[in-house]
Amino acid sequence: MIAVIGFLGIFDLNSDYANISVLLVIASEWVYLFLLLANLPNLFLLLWLQKHPQAAELEIRICFANLAVNAILSGFTLYSTQEGSVYFFELVLMMMVICVFPYYKAGHGLSLVALSLLMISAIILVNHVQVAWQDTYDLFLFYVIGQACIVLRRYWFRQSSWYNYILHQANGTLFVSSRTDKLTGLYNRLALREDFPNYGKQEVGVAMIDLDDFKCFNANYGHAYGDLVLTRLGRYLQKDWMNEHLRCYRYGGDEILIIASGLEDGDFVKKLQIFQAEYAKLNQQLEEPATLSIGYATGAVANEEELRKMIQLADNYLYQAKRQGKNQVVGAEKK
Repeated sequence: MIAVIGFLGIFDLNSDYANISVLLVIASEWVYLFLLLANLPNLFLLLWLQKHPQAAELEIRICFANLAVNAILSGFTLYSTQEGSVYFFELVLMMMVICVFPYYKAGHGLSLVALSLLMISAIILVNHVQVAWQDTYDLFLFYVIGQACIVLRRYWFRQSSWYNYILHQANGTLFVSSRTDKLTGLYNRLALREDFPNYGKQEVGVAMIDLDDFKCFNANYGHAYGDLVLTRLGRYLQKDWMNEHLRCYRYGGDEILIIASGLEDGDFVKKLQIFQAEYAKLNQQLEEPATLSIGYATGAVANEEELRKMIQLADNYLYQAKRQGKNQVVGAEKK
């Protein structure tokens, strides 16, 4: 935007309405040329940095250095003042850009305001410019307001950043909550539907697990204890099983679906057998042994439809395990 001031200034000087400069120490053309030389290369540099990002701290220093140069040049705009016009109009325009748009670290904005104020004060004193008291007062008031804008913008930016962070955290919590079964802490059916596309075009292992005679837990020990069994099971799976390659879903009341990827041949079945033994240990204080039945299938799935078929196949093997007397691990591995 400051480069635009330079372009328009040169255009104005070449118009039929241009007047003689009040101060002839530096030609007005040179003032506007300095503005262009200070900002056009920086503009091209910023465009280059968008395509070739560097360290954030380096980019911030480059921008701040450019703003510091412009703060100094804002004082030189006094030399472009033409007869019959006000002294500080272009200075005000430049400092509005510097004060209002960027975000500064604490103290950096004040240093730019001070640079501009010192430069314009020095030029006024050196050239013995007669400035009306009202203009001096207005200029001082403008710098105070400019510094206030920097402080307020910093405050508003930090506040909005904090609110955005809180909102992001809340959205993340809501997203996780919507995909999580409250009782077990495992993924729910919604999460399963959302995760379906992630399992395409790879080797997976699918296991459908059902707790044997789970209704007896509720009948003999109460529904609260049945919930406790499911909670323990969920914690165990979260702690010792679930990772980026293996996910556990609560598929139904006491049914758990496990989908694993990236496993070596035979590893999936071994893990299921270990899980079967660990489940019994989790509930060894019961008068009757706690067992579970597992149906599984492994192989490559090309798309979501094939994954659904594999889940159905694992479910069929689960019912076969039930028919064979429960406490069984039944399934097939595709070669």
